[in-house]
Amino acid sequence: YIYTETQKLIKKFGTRDPFKIMDQMHIIVGETSRYKRLKGYCFMSCQSIYVMISSFLSEEEKKIVAAHELGHIILHRSQLKMAPMKDDTLYSMMDNTEYQANLFAADLLLDDTDISDLVQNEDLDYFGLCSSLNSSPELMSFKLYSLTKRGQAYHMPMEIQSNFLAK
Repeated sequence: YIYTETQKLIKKFGTRDPFKIMDQMHIIVGETSRYKRLKGYCFMSCQSIYVMISSFLSEEEKKIVAAHELGHIILHRSQLKMAPMKDDTLYSMMDNTEYQANLFAADLLLDDTDISDLVQNEDLDYFGLCSSLNSSPELMSFKLYSLTKRGQAYHMPMEIQSNFLAK
């Protein structure tokens, strides 16, 4: 169902860019330099939804964190009403909500067809695939896991890393 949710958003908003989607959804996005370890968080206040992303991250990491936080907003909205959802370690496999937000981010940011087309190139290894799609290896692992769960056969060259953005 996570893949289906990402496809609905992409179709509705005409983009895979989490910042553009959040803008069209009237989600308020900001950056913070307040916390060194916190990658991002989202919360709801007075019927408005806010996403804060660490200013210490690279542009690629900010996009991944934005997609991850959007995953929380779409998949776990009721939990936002109780307390902010804070992420100091992305790609966690221990917490089901974090795992789901990671799959959401991978399915939002990486297109199935692009991967299918690129894996046909026998000269392209796993890291070349990641580089070609401007993806981290860890995000690609989640995408390949999603594809496998949906019945497509892809070789997983590395384990899904739970602490990749904590490095």
